[in-house]
Amino acid sequence: MNERSITVLVAVSLSLLLFGCAGETTPDILPDIALDQMPLMLASPLFQAGYELVSYHELDANGDGAMEVLAVLTLRIPVTVSYLGDTYAMLFGQRRGAWSITDSHQLDGINASAELRDLTGDGLPELLVFTEEAEEQLGDFVTPFRYTDHLTVFTPTPDLHMVELGTFSSSQSGVTRPQSTVGEWGGQPAIQTVQDIPPTGGPLWWPYRVETFAWDGRGFASRQVREQRRISPIVSWLVRRNMPWAAAFLALSGVLCFILVAVARRLRLRERWGIVGVILLLTAGGVGLGLAQEWLCVPALILAGLAGLGVGRQMATRMVAELDPDTEMESEE
Repeated sequence: MNERSITVLVAVSLSLLLFGCAGETTPDILPDIALDQMPLMLASPLFQAGYELVSYHELDANGDGAMEVLAVLTLRIPVTVSYLGDTYAMLFGQRRGAWSITDSHQLDGINASAELRDLTGDGLPELLVFTEEAEEQLGDFVTPFRYTDHLTVFTPTPDLHMVELGTFSSSQSGVTRPQSTVGEWGGQPAIQTVQDIPPTGGPLWWPYRVETFAWDGRGFASRQVREQRRISPIVSWLVRRNMPWAAAFLALSGVLCFILVAVARRLRLRERWGIVGVILLLTAGGVGLGLAQEWLCVPALILAGLAGLGVGRQMATRMVAELDPDTEMESEE
């Protein structure tokens, strides 16, 4: 058997089966901090309730030796049940050797991440906290829910408090990843948000607004607003739901036709009725899945299966020809 042909078929099948699967990112690794030591011991009730530490930063912003610690605690739960959780941004202060919680902010959203970054240009970093939540769901099959992420910017003050400089949100239906980002605009740090706009045209393309904010010395001002379009989240969800099944039909029909044609031509048997049987099997399987699984497109499954038949037949023809060039190939016309 031609190993190269089989390898190509297997690689294509696996690629199609894995197409559209979302990859997971590795979370940032925190320094080795004991949760039973100060100042985190002051937040032990939150840790006992299931909150996790996602950010820990030691500061001496005033230069007077008074130690400050910025910490972010969050719940790690599925975003579809985000209404069950929240996030805390906390500031711990140490004076005369004693630690205390000098400020704490309860934030909307879960699964937080955080970083220090200078967005105001004063040379001192601000604390950026990203959180996410599912704002609402559409319909009973619920995949195209409205995903919302929040970006809150804090700056510590000399009196050991945190001032909120701004909160920014991005919200889109059917999106399952954060959209609020931090980049540059005109050579300075900027925040970019994304918001859906109610569609005014057809149902296939949905408009959304991309807005950029940058520090103007007093606050974050809007610098640029652009309107773009994307495919409807419902259409996108239907494609993602049908794609794995269509890939499975493509791979299965290709393998079956490859084996059938290879065996028939090696033994000089008629392959026509075997191919008809495979087509009937694919049709019955597509109809059966359509009845058992909601929101599956039966014609798409059958068409993918027919495409697989063609691929499998061509590969079997080449393999038999390479192994036995003198073998007669029957005409299927």
